[in-house]
Amino acid sequence: MRARFKRECFFSVSKQELFAFHERDDVFSLLTPASANIEVQSTASTLAPSDEVVRFAVKFGPLRFRFENVHTVYEPFDLFVDEQRRGLFTLWRHEHRFREAAWEGDPASMLTDEIVYAHPLLPFFNLFVRHRLRKLFEYRHRVTVREVHGGRESKSGIAGRRVVVTGATGLIGKRIVQILVEKGSTVIALVRDVEKARKLLGDRVTCVHWDFSKPDEGDWRRHLCEAEGVIHLAGTPLFERRWNASFKREMEESRTLGTRQLVDAIAASEKKPRVFVSASALGYYGADPNRVVEETEPPAEDLLARICVNWEGEAAKLDAHGVRAVQMRIGIVLSRESGALKEFLPLFRFGMGGTMGDPRYYINWIHLEDVARMFTMALGNQEMRGPYNAAGPRPVTNAEFARGIARALGRPALMRYPVPVLKIIIGEAGEYASGGPRVQVEKIRDAGYRFFFSELDQALSSLLEA
Repeated sequence: MRARFKRECFFSVSKQELFAFHERDDVFSLLTPASANIEVQSTASTLAPSDEVVRFAVKFGPLRFRFENVHTVYEPFDLFVDEQRRGLFTLWRHEHRFREAAWEGDPASMLTDEIVYAHPLLPFFNLFVRHRLRKLFEYRHRVTVREVHGGRESKSGIAGRRVVVTGATGLIGKRIVQILVEKGSTVIALVRDVEKARKLLGDRVTCVHWDFSKPDEGDWRRHLCEAEGVIHLAGTPLFERRWNASFKREMEESRTLGTRQLVDAIAASEKKPRVFVSASALGYYGADPNRVVEETEPPAEDLLARICVNWEGEAAKLDAHGVRAVQMRIGIVLSRESGALKEFLPLFRFGMGGTMGDPRYYINWIHLEDVARMFTMALGNQEMRGPYNAAGPRPVTNAEFARGIARALGRPALMRYPVPVLKIIIGEAGEYASGGPRVQVEKIRDAGYRFFFSELDQALSSLLEA
């Protein structure tokens, strides 16, 4: 039996820097956890094919298995491969692939570790092997993140900057905070629950109390105005409960009033941030699947569009005060942690997956890593100003989206959940479940952004195979 194991990890360095780390003489020992009971006996001085052999032994209780690996493929900065020459498995081939993307002015990179392995008795112990590999690569990627980012200064000038982030405990915010810390920024998170945020974000982030419904509490104004950049993501999640009149008011006020408080505080301060990057949404354009839209298109007139217009309008007021204002119109963010994909997965895994709403509408998806990198790009790219569509370059129809999830999971997508059924389940929000118009992203590409994930299948593979 043959099996495959794949893991991806992202780094705020160029692929040349990441590859150079893997060429260090001590890297194999460094990436070997003591808890794995692996005894390193010899290493190779080069990743290129040679006569040098990597020898190590793995202990399982009283048993001891010896391995010999050699490097077989070497493409500097892009790929190297090691294969088992002698050991427990009949096949063991480990590819290390390096890819660079994000902003051209301050690139990031993705490391993909892919192992193909085989053994006649693998059906009986593959779960154990995969568990061991998961633990090993969690450790390896954690160590690599620490080593490649230690003491590094970002080319974009973000290093050393004080950056305020609201919505830092949310899906996008958490990843943005991690990236900023990797880049050497001093991060201040404006949060409702300081203790909860500290536990979630760690001790390298300063957490300050801010609640838009209680603006007089906390020292948030001072921290806001002393920052050099602001990323504003805070807003009540739109689909966390059914939309009654009270919740719809909260949906809007948490965005417009919250943004207004920050903008007014900055406008009234003598010292101001250089840049204010605010979240918005592709709901700005409405839900007409016959439209093809870019940033210059007029807004729709439905509820979500009105919220987006008012939200962006508050943030854009900072232009008049000498603060560069950027609004990111976010699409459907793909992540295992939360959001639409997480909600759909149980249905697909139980064989009940299918199209949610009208199959003709477009799903303007984007991988979490890409949208987070777009926000950090907006901090450092002095040319960025105004609205940008934060979505992947190749949107798909609702039906294609369902088929893509089904392919990634090896499950059917036979069901159809019409809008009236969705409205019974989730209320008025069901009207927006189908998607919307086809969104263009040439503006952010022209600003210098290169996507990690351009194709839906590629993004779903990254998220669902890991």
